[in-house]
Amino acid sequence: MAVINGFRKELMFFMRGGRLITLLIVMIALAVMSPLLFGMTSQMMQMMKEAMPDGTYSELAEEFSSFSASDIAVYNSEYISGIGAIIILFIFKAAAGGEQKKRSVIIPQCAGISPERYILPKFIIYPLSIFAVSFLAVVLGAAVSAAMFPGGLDWNMIMLSASAAGVFLAFCTALQFCVGLSTGKSNAAVVIVIAMQMFLPTILALFRVDRFNPLALSSISLAAARVSGKSGSVLMSALDAAGTSNDLSSLNIAVSFGTAIVISVVLYFVTVFALHTKEVRNEGNEPVL
Repeated sequence: MAVINGFRKELMFFMRGGRLITLLIVMIALAVMSPLLFGMTSQMMQMMKEAMPDGTYSELAEEFSSFSASDIAVYNSEYISGIGAIIILFIFKAAAGGEQKKRSVIIPQCAGISPERYILPKFIIYPLSIFAVSFLAVVLGAAVSAAMFPGGLDWNMIMLSASAAGVFLAFCTALQFCVGLSTGKSNAAVVIVIAMQMFLPTILALFRVDRFNPLALSSISLAAARVSGKSGSVLMSALDAAGTSNDLSSLNIAVSFGTAIVISVVLYFVTVFALHTKEVRNEGNEPVL
């Protein structure tokens, strides 16, 4: 019964607080925005080419007109995972340490919900939700790309990119909840995950250890875009400048997915251990957990 109450409490907090609706709106907007921007830019370049046929815009217009639906769809998945990771940190901030700050965590514990049962719903509901929503967002972006750009869709690459984006965002969510719940500082969790996403992939790439780890999932979409895209195009040049790995081997993909899932499970036990080592005191200016 305590487990069911824990899941019921977390679902109510997730759905009635407007977080689910906000998550859906944001991910749908991200899925549609990138193809629309590419389409509008392509039309603008074409208009400039007609106005100045001998200018630099002529080459750019040809480059943009050469993009296929699969190119845009695969690249869009990296856009969703990059921007989406930052946005979901703020959407889930209240559930990842915000309750400790407001002392509302004392209520479920007084109702008989142990730390394990209090944390378990968070590590199941939120990561699985963000995985499902981001996966569907990438597929939606592919459908929009197919409607706006010529050429067929490489569904193998799109499914790979959608899965990579979903697992990467779920891993970021698990890390946020581990830091936020363990320390009771939701803002610190946001800063740490954003810093990890922005700087750690570049550092790993410099030392050529950017494979076989959860952060490699964020570059799988870029590598897939390189494979499906045209060599030498403006889009591919931008992807090459990112400096990410081109490794799309089955071993790298399998190990990266596996380590992300395993580490997410380990983060749950780390969080449980952290809460067990702290005492709940409902006194003073700041709660201690």
